[in-house]
Amino acid sequence: MKQYIFNLHISYLEFERVYKGSARSVIATDQTGKRIQIPALRFLPFLNSGGVSGRFVLSTNNENKFLSLQKI
Repeated sequence: MKQYIFNLHISYLEFERVYKGSARSVIATDQTGKRIQIPALRFLPFLNSGGVSGRFVLSTNNENKFLSLQKI
């Protein structure tokens, strides 16, 4: 299992593009400087009126398949 820890701040208006289909993924940089691409819909549970904001941990298997996304 691999874990990537990163901070993310996306306004509600920016995230609204997900609903319109123009943004399918979010690209973030983890704490080691590695760029990671995550399907934007994985952030829906964390969306509120301010958007998506916070520190997250992405867990993947050894083939980089999604396992979980948690806000920490």
